[in-house]
Amino acid sequence: MRPSFMKVIYSTFLLLFISLTAFGQPFNNNTPAALVKSGDEQIEKGQYYVALEQYEKSYKEAKEKETAVKIAYNHFLLRDYSKSVLWYGRVLGRDKNNTFFENRVAYGKALKMNEQYTEAAAEFNRYLAEGQNEDLKAEARFQLEGIALLENMKEDLSVVVKNAGTPVNNPESQGSPALHPDGVLYFSSLSDKSAKKEEGIHFAKLYSSEYEKDKGWGKPSELPEIINREGYHSTNVSFSKDGNTMFFNRILSEGGHMDESKIYLSTRTASGWSPAIEATGVNGEFIARHPVEGELFGNTVLFFSSDMQGGKGGFDLYYANKTGEGQYSDPINLADLNSAKDEITPYYHEGKMYFSSDGWPGIGGFDVFLSTWNGAQWSQPSNLGKPVNTSVDDIFYKKNPDADMGFLVSNRPDPESKSLKGKTCCHDIYMVNKRKLVIELNAIVRNEAKKPLKVITCQLIEMAGNKEANIQSKSNPDGNQVNYLLDKDKSYKLVVAKDGYFPQEIQLNTVGVDKDQVINKEFILKMMPPESEFEIITINEDIRLGNIYYDYNDDKILKDAEKDLRTLLDLMTKYPNMVIELASHTDSRGDDDYNLKLSERRANSARRWLVNKGIEGKRIKAKGYGETRILNHCTNGEECSDEEHRFNRRTEFRILEGPTTIEVKKEVLNKDYKKAAEPSQIEDGKEKKAPKK
Repeated sequence: MRPSFMKVIYSTFLLLFISLTAFGQPFNNNTPAALVKSGDEQIEKGQYYVALEQYEKSYKEAKEKETAVKIAYNHFLLRDYSKSVLWYGRVLGRDKNNTFFENRVAYGKALKMNEQYTEAAAEFNRYLAEGQNEDLKAEARFQLEGIALLENMKEDLSVVVKNAGTPVNNPESQGSPALHPDGVLYFSSLSDKSAKKEEGIHFAKLYSSEYEKDKGWGKPSELPEIINREGYHSTNVSFSKDGNTMFFNRILSEGGHMDESKIYLSTRTASGWSPAIEATGVNGEFIARHPVEGELFGNTVLFFSSDMQGGKGGFDLYYANKTGEGQYSDPINLADLNSAKDEITPYYHEGKMYFSSDGWPGIGGFDVFLSTWNGAQWSQPSNLGKPVNTSVDDIFYKKNPDADMGFLVSNRPDPESKSLKGKTCCHDIYMVNKRKLVIELNAIVRNEAKKPLKVITCQLIEMAGNKEANIQSKSNPDGNQVNYLLDKDKSYKLVVAKDGYFPQEIQLNTVGVDKDQVINKEFILKMMPPESEFEIITINEDIRLGNIYYDYNDDKILKDAEKDLRTLLDLMTKYPNMVIELASHTDSRGDDDYNLKLSERRANSARRWLVNKGIEGKRIKAKGYGETRILNHCTNGEECSDEEHRFNRRTEFRILEGPTTIEVKKEVLNKDYKKAAEPSQIEDGKEKKAPKK
């Protein structure tokens, strides 16, 4: 039996109150069936890393499709959405008899969380057309509502969301950032250092950090034991308006599930925080978490999230009137804000309630919503949109009283994230700031009949003199607008393109702009002739011609390659100001360092050929990538034919400077490189290699 979605939230979405290092009892019965059974048991306990290990061992032995689906679901629970998509795709991509059709909604949710909205919508629509389970149909319709928001959702370019960085964030999960009125940041975190020393449960604790100008947040200090009680997770911190009362949760959990969560408070004294006391009236035989103080009907109230009986479903938001120090009346359900799923991490500020939910239509898992109190009732919750919300989970949104700065917790893919187990496994704290000057560029694309053109791509090119200094590429698969934020006193070139249409470009600058400004530019794209023999190639796009390959362990230009090199020679001649990169690659066989040097020799070999034909050397930058960019499944240790390995021994080129777009005859292009190599397929219980290229 699979765990309920609510249980998943306990252990995965809101702080994994255990170390991300897998632990558990040794398992001695290693038959595939026994391993799957053990994995199912570990799922029930919330031990998802242990479960994954058991499933993978079983699949390695038996290659059962049912086990592959369990692995896909397990990766979803661990929030490794790219792997979840891969494993679901392995099965459902070959499921001609619809044996696993009921998993298509789960596959769609994984695609959505992986920001593959178009593919996700296709899965949901397919289930609505062919599926029989009414609950799954309802879920598919709900997820499609969220995806539909993207069509008219405009990113708020005045908002900057930036990772708070180290030392506040570490490779484990962080949560509940709360800025005290004195400027000190409080938050909860699992210590990555303790996780390296021992196995077992590692407790979330509360920390504080002070901000140093030009340096950022300082080294966190752990709060004393009167707050961080031994054997409990201490988290979900917030403060009263005057900063004299601190609210937080003490949580007991076994394995990956939350068994108890109660609200505590501590009072600020001259010597520090007082010993914590349990709040009365808001705790009971239920989970109470995410406490935050606010005001309602002229009374001081405590808002929180709970799964107590009588709610709409999952976790609901409640409030309770303050009747004394640490004492509250019976909780009242905030019915206008709650859904059949989960509402969590409330934050109240001047008549506005911010909270996260997966029960209102959203673009990710948990999105941040806003509802306004008019003195009598709450408004319909509205989605805050991008960049606050993403395709994954965004929670603990809080605004500083001055409204120019706030905080957010997210597991979004981010190069600055320190997560251990994948880009989206763990929560980091983010800072949310308002820009001082907002110059917004909106590219609106239509066809010759003035109707919106969707599935567009745009490149904003910052100009430095006559050269391109920086390129921002964006696409919109669901709408006909793309938005950019421009810097002051800069010159730009904007290129708009769509498959099957001639691209357009404009130049603009922001010299002298000193006030907020919105620049709307409409583009009317003309359709290419249906049977055009040309392909339009844009700047910075990697292009692999059909025949520039090499023999194993050799850098000599093969005879078949000369045709393609002559095509490249013609292009260099046709576009005399074009500067290109020649990128050469090897297969995975051999030593990494050797392959890197071999690829450099190959790139230079192709460069020499062109230079010998009269092309200036400064127009060609040769670079070797070794085996770092394998296109198919033939990575280290995989058995492949020489033909399959040869697919990776190639030279590509891309435009670095000069023309923004060029025309290349389709007959000389080989654009399969744009697609990741197909994953290993599963058929009749056995894994097949991807087809030869």
